[in-house]
Amino acid sequence: MVLTFSVCNFGKKSALVLAACTCMAVAPFASAGETVDQLSNCLVKSTTAADKTTVLQWTFAALSAHPDLKGFSQVSAAQRTQLDQQLAQTLQRILVEQCSAQAKAVVQAEGIQAVGESFQELGSITGEEILKTPEIKQQLNGVLKYIDLNKLVMTFLTPEVWNKLGIIR
Repeated sequence: MVLTFSVCNFGKKSALVLAACTCMAVAPFASAGETVDQLSNCLVKSTTAADKTTVLQWTFAALSAHPDLKGFSQVSAAQRTQLDQQLAQTLQRILVEQCSAQAKAVVQAEGIQAVGESFQELGSITGEEILKTPEIKQQLNGVLKYIDLNKLVMTFLTPEVWNKLGIIR
């Protein structure tokens, strides 16, 4: 994944913060420290339903750019630009206005890359909310119709697992 940020449009600080936030989706994370936990909590408390919608829409558009997914979406270039702008505004508002003290503490204590770690909790909560929507549940149930549960049970419920569950077979 190649990320390009225009320093002229964002400013160096904003570009770095946006880069760190975007990297959260592709970089492995170290264990979070106390400052990261505090920023995570602030992000969760500061993110509105509209913010989550912006993140969700941007994520969909970004994923739909993948060659294997392009055929399933018709996101226009103008929509992508609009979503990029909306996400940038959302991230900047949350990090600079609502959680600036916590973000500064993370950068000072653990470095700019740790800002991305703070988004793990927010991403997890947002993902859980997505899975709770009736339309997504219906789609997941559609998949379950085609899974052979007997094969799963026979593959994963080995005698060792049964013994650990307290059922001797």
